[in-house]
Formats: sequence, C-alpha cells, structure tokens
Amino acid sequence: MYLKKEDVIMEPVVNARGGKGTIYKTCYLTKTEMKDSCRLFGKIVIPPECSFGYHVHENEGEAYHILSGKGLYDDNGTKYEVEAGDTTYTLSGQGHGIENIGNEDLVIIPLILLDK
Repeated sequence: MYLKKEDVIMEPVVNARGGKGTIYKTCYLTKTEMKDSCRLFGKIVIPPECSFGYHVHENEGEAYHILSGKGLYDDNGTKYEVEAGDTTYTLSGQGHGIENIGNEDLVIIPLILLDK
C-alpha cells in the first residue's frame, strides 16, 4: 500500500474534546489498515492559544509524540511543559489533554492503541 500526500486530508476540528479554538487533524491510515490494533495514527496541528481538551480513554491508550512547538500537557491533572522530541502516553482508564502555550504551531503525532 502507498498513500501519496494528496491522498491524506487535513481536517479542521472546532473545540476538539471541549478544547479551545480550531485544531487540524490528519489521519494517515484508515480502519481498514489499522484493523483491530489501532484507532488513530496521524498528525495534529494545534495553533497558538488553541487546545485539544481533556478526555479519558477506555479500552485504549494514546501516545503523543511532539514534533514541534511548545505545549502544556495535562496528565490526569498533573501538568507538564512538553516540546519537540518529547513523548507522552496515557493508559486506558486515564485522561489527558494538551494546550499550545507557544508562539508557533504545536505539532504532534497521536497514536491510539486498542487494548487486547
């Protein structure tokens, strides 16, 4: 399988999970390719002063790998500043959210892995 950049669409999401502003989400694979092991593999762009709201994962965990920018990551109520090169992980039954606290876009690679 081969997807060209023209085949992958970035979509705006307003107030994602109750967050602020509009973020931009790209999904690199569909359910067909991910089968029953993964729910999301993509890229999320969070402009300055925007956020992906706090949410809880059930029967799955999620990693964020930070590509660029600076964010405030909420890990079950404990907040950390994150930057390019950092990776976070939220276990099933736990929650997280992330806010752009910098002056440039916060770009992350999200990966949601389903519990087996």
